Amino acid sequence: MPFRLPTKEKLAYGLGDAGANLIFQTQITFVMFFYTDVFGIGAAAAGTIVLISRIFDAFNDPLIGAIADRTSSRWGRYRPWIAWSAVPLGVALVLCYLSPGFGPNG
Repeated sequence: MPFRLPTKEKLAYGLGDAGANLIFQTQITFVMFFYTDVFGIGAAAAGTIVLISRIFDAFNDPLIGAIADRTSSRWGRYRPWIAWSAVPLGVALVLCYLSPGFGPNG
């Protein structure tokens, strides 16, 4: 007999995931426009920035997932990681859109 999740738990997961995806999809959609049209760097350079971050993600995500799977705390496996990473993620998203004024070669 398969394990059945309560509707309340499904809804809670879905709402949390919807909030995260709202941020991530906005980031993915807007970052290339910002880098090329607002920040003023070339499309190839902007694409390279996104490519490098995706390659880093390809190796980093399974590693962090393995670490989270092995975490044991009174709050569970994943909740501490979500709580600890919320502020750094917010800071990183803000830093993606700051213009330090280095010029085209910066």
